[in-house]
Amino acid sequence: MFFKNKKHFWLPSKPKDKQSHLKTSTKQNNIERIPNKVGIVMPVYNQEKQYLIECVHAIEQQTYKNFSLVIVIDGANVETVKTVYELSSYLTCDFIIIDRKINKGIAYSLNEGFDKLKDCSYLTWISSDNRQAPNFLEKLVETMNTSPSNTALVYSMYSPIDENGMPHPSTPYFYPALYKMMNRSKEEIMMVSFIGASFLYTREAFEKTGGYDSKYDLVSDYEFWIRLMKQGEFVFIPEPLMEYRLNGKHSLTTLTPPEELYLNSMSASLEHRTKNGDLPKVSVIITAHNHGNFIKKCLQSVFDQTFKNFHVIVVDVGSTDNTLEEIYSLHDTRTIPIHIKQRTKAEALNIALDYVLGEYVLELDGDDWIEPITLEVMISEMDNLSSKVGMVFANRRLWYEENGVLVEGDIYKGSPLKDKYKILESFQTHCPRMYRYSALKELSGWMTTLRGEPLIAEDFMMFLRVAERFKVHWIDQTLYNQRRHNKNITIIQKENLNKQFRMVVDEMLIRWGDSYKANFEESDGYITKIKLEKRRKGDRQ
Repeated sequence: MFFKNKKHFWLPSKPKDKQSHLKTSTKQNNIERIPNKVGIVMPVYNQEKQYLIECVHAIEQQTYKNFSLVIVIDGANVETVKTVYELSSYLTCDFIIIDRKINKGIAYSLNEGFDKLKDCSYLTWISSDNRQAPNFLEKLVETMNTSPSNTALVYSMYSPIDENGMPHPSTPYFYPALYKMMNRSKEEIMMVSFIGASFLYTREAFEKTGGYDSKYDLVSDYEFWIRLMKQGEFVFIPEPLMEYRLNGKHSLTTLTPPEELYLNSMSASLEHRTKNGDLPKVSVIITAHNHGNFIKKCLQSVFDQTFKNFHVIVVDVGSTDNTLEEIYSLHDTRTIPIHIKQRTKAEALNIALDYVLGEYVLELDGDDWIEPITLEVMISEMDNLSSKVGMVFANRRLWYEENGVLVEGDIYKGSPLKDKYKILESFQTHCPRMYRYSALKELSGWMTTLRGEPLIAEDFMMFLRVAERFKVHWIDQTLYNQRRHNKNITIIQKENLNKQFRMVVDEMLIRWGDSYKANFEESDGYITKIKLEKRRKGDRQ
């Protein structure tokens, strides 16, 4: 731990008098320009007194002394304001306080603070509940000075602490995993915010970037990194220089659900992808839940495609295993990772649909994989078809897991289905399935409920809904590999699925005029065939 006096308020032995404090505060514009001077902004909203004490103490303990501090009080409560002024009388560094009564957010506060530090060649900002190592500034400045001249940002690892300032319990794998997460090429900022809480950038890069954008609110720091990427190189320091507080009472990451931060981050990334002309022909949507053993093979099958102009929107749906870690282990910037809490697959697909930039959408399960030519073949076919075709599909091969080994199974072929009734009778949800994005939007995405219950037969329902409004087209090639294992939904929710298949069929037949009734055949507890017959008067009663 960097801070050794956790249980006691820190106060230096001789506080500065009021006059000295005022002199420090008013001489900011007259400070002589000194190379490598660092400007620090500390935005403060409502904050615990002890956290502020520890943060200010960490600033005072810096071994690198050539810095100025701006504390921006961002409409904080009375107790917080009082604590800030109390502590400021003990600061020995150059500082000013901006005491604003109206809360305007972090982005506004940072820009306001950095505007007062124009004599500083390097800039950073700190959260008022974190603690910096004594060599925090020294190491960052040293690294910046010894890095190539086109370096815009240096950043380091951090150590997590809990709400009481104690080291956060972690496994022996925490720091190796953190190192892997943070040690990335700058371009990967488009897929994950890996910078952390310990960093230093040049004023020149900050000004060229245009500062922080209040439009992005919760993720203004992440959006800033995306723009900063264009100003120079990023250099990583594999050493913790900051104690990052988890579960602090007023912390943004405590008050904001992680899902909201993920979605906002990827929305910012998507906007910049659009601005930069990163518009794929096809977006591949992958949904995964506890697919840590399978997801890498699934993703790699997409990255190995002969057709290269795609995005991968991979939705980790409430996984409790290493699925998310495996997603991030593949460093392909065409990936848009989204981590959400538990949802049905239909709900997850609809969330993913908000991040689609492609003309076409391919749907893929996180435990399956596709052939290398899948995108090339299906896109070529779709490009040559009428816009009235809303979906193309192909054949799939089954694979069975036996004692950890994949055993090749049968090929399930589609057929040239000409109308919606034949599609219903075929009782197949063929894969791979590639949709026109415009068709999905016209259908408002996947149905999530049916007759008051969550819909888990969403793929069969979507197949029928597409056929209801568009044409569908079969490609007679085996392009999809479907893994069968004991955690498939068809096994663990067999009874519920059978019930929903019957509901879906009944619902669609009613929508289509109620002219037919369905007879279901079953084998080993599964529906295997649907036969339609003309409905006679009084059948529905």
